[in-house]
Amino acid sequence: MDTVPVPTSASAPLRAAEHAFARLAEELWLFPEIASESPDAGGCVPPTTMDLHRVRTWLLEPATSHRDRDRTWRRVIARARADEEWMVAAIGLAMPGLRAAARRATRGLDEAAAADVEAEILAAFVTAVGAVDLSWTRLVWRLRCRAQRAGIRARHREDRQPRVGDQLCESAAPRPPWGHPDLVLADAVAAGVITPAEAQLIGETRLAATTLHQFAADLGLGYKTVHKRRHRAEARLVAAIEAGDIGTRISTPAPGGGPPEAPALS
Repeated sequence: MDTVPVPTSASAPLRAAEHAFARLAEELWLFPEIASESPDAGGCVPPTTMDLHRVRTWLLEPATSHRDRDRTWRRVIARARADEEWMVAAIGLAMPGLRAAARRATRGLDEAAAADVEAEILAAFVTAVGAVDLSWTRLVWRLRCRAQRAGIRARHREDRQPRVGDQLCESAAPRPPWGHPDLVLADAVAAGVITPAEAQLIGETRLAATTLHQFAADLGLGYKTVHKRRHRAEARLVAAIEAGDIGTRISTPAPGGGPPEAPALS
C-alpha cells in the first residue's frame, strides 16, 4: 500500500485529524450493507444510512455487538486502503481510542514532544489499517494496540532525550507512563511471558469495560474456558513481575515495530 498523507499540524496532529474528519463526516455515509442485519446483531441495528458522526456514536454504543463493529470496520478498512478520504474517515472513527493512547503516552511532555508522539501514533494507525488481517476479530482494538505501542516507543525515545536538569546528581522517579498496565502487558508479550491473545484477554477484561462473559460470548467460547486461560496467563504475568523480568523496562521490539499480532482466543 502506498503511503497515505495523514492530516497533521505542527502542534496537535490528532486535533488536525479530527478537524479533517469533521469536514468529511457529513459527506461520507455508511450504507445498509456495511452494518449487520442478522438476528444476532445484539438489538442495535443502525438506521438505513448514517453520516460518519452517527457511525462513530453507533460504534461506541454498548449495545453494538463486536461482530457488528468488526463487519463495519472491515468495510471501512477496505475503503481506506483504496481512498484517502476513507483513511481520514477511519482515523476519525477510531479517534476516541487514539486520544486515549495519546493521553497515556504524552502525559508530562511539552507541546513539541507531545506532537511528535501523536504523529507516531497516527502513522502507526495508518500502517496498521493497510496491514491488518481482515479475518481477525476485534479489529479496532488491534489497530489501536498498534498505534498505542508506537506511542509508547515514541515516548521512551522522548524520555531518553537530554533535558535541562537531567545532569542533576540526585535520583528521581522515571517519567510517566513508566509502569502503566499497558506497558507491562506489552513488555510481557515482547518477553514471551504471555501471548498477544492473552494480553488482549487481560487488557479487555481487566483494564477495559468488557466483562469476561461478553468476551467469551464474542469468541464463541465457554466462560470457564476463557476464565482458565486468563487465570493461567495472569499467574505467569505475576510471577514474571515478582521476579523482576518485566514491568521495569520495555523489551526490544521485534522487527516491524512490535510483537506479532495473533488472532483472538479462538
